[in-house]
Amino acid sequence: MSRYEAFCNTNTDLTMILPDIDNFDRKRLIQNFVVHSGTVYVSHDSGYVSQLYIDGLEGTSVGSIAAIDANNKYFYDSSADALYLKSSTDPNDLVIEASEDWETIKSTIVKEKADFIRSYLNRPIYKIKNSSLQGANAREYDYVIIYCNAALAVAELVRTLDVEKANEIEFRIMNDDKDGLLDRIKRGEFQLFNESSERFQNGVIHFINYGGSSTGSIMDTKGHPNVSWDDVRLVITTGGTLSPGTASTIKYSVFTKDDTGLRRNLTLENETLTGAYDPLAYGVFFRASEGVYTTNDEFSIIMSGMAEDVASVKSRQAFR
Repeated sequence: MSRYEAFCNTNTDLTMILPDIDNFDRKRLIQNFVVHSGTVYVSHDSGYVSQLYIDGLEGTSVGSIAAIDANNKYFYDSSADALYLKSSTDPNDLVIEASEDWETIKSTIVKEKADFIRSYLNRPIYKIKNSSLQGANAREYDYVIIYCNAALAVAELVRTLDVEKANEIEFRIMNDDKDGLLDRIKRGEFQLFNESSERFQNGVIHFINYGGSSTGSIMDTKGHPNVSWDDVRLVITTGGTLSPGTASTIKYSVFTKDDTGLRRNLTLENETLTGAYDPLAYGVFFRASEGVYTTNDEFSIIMSGMAEDVASVKSRQAFR
């Protein structure tokens, strides 16, 4: 069993990469059945059977020949490499296939490829538990990680039947030219949600509380924050409508962190929201859009004054 969970699921994420992935379920035909006794048939040299399918339906595995007491029950004798099956119809007239359980195969492969991604990137990949940070698909991992996991799993699943297709899919994720999606994540061209980057220096904005009639929002920030990291909160204390030609009556307050936690320090109180670049915190200003603001609307502006250097490639000369 994989030590960690997979980043992707075993259904929609895999069909996103290859819609007909279920056609690669690794089933193989078993033929040449002969009568063993009554309606119990045997196929010698069948090869290992984990799960048997009779005309597409799963058979029931039992622990001995004597336990084969109903149609579609089967027993694989590993010492004799023989498959025993009870059937009211000659199995040679049916489609008898062997494989592992398809869901089990997919689950194992996606977990193995998730472990590979962790080892290849060699940096933490955290769950996104806050729903406001989960993106369009409301998933617990970054979409680029989900996509890479699904693509590598699909490549592995189809490889036994179509090596060319498997290589084509894998090439998009990682290759010798190092320009695959996973290669670029490793180089730091993509930052994961928890990693500091230039976008955090500019302020990443999230809606925490937003009234049903509100239409206004924070459009831009300006300035380099003089803080290592903070989740700055801007709260509308007096609602109103921001529109050209009208004096603004909208008021806002700003909360920052202190030594005891986040959103603890009231930095600005009841400032007027003008629509120009108004003061925020840590030397950063913000610009609000025209529109309706409701009392208790709350915005989160995540700031980091230090971009994290993620796996960038550097060179240095050494002299002796």
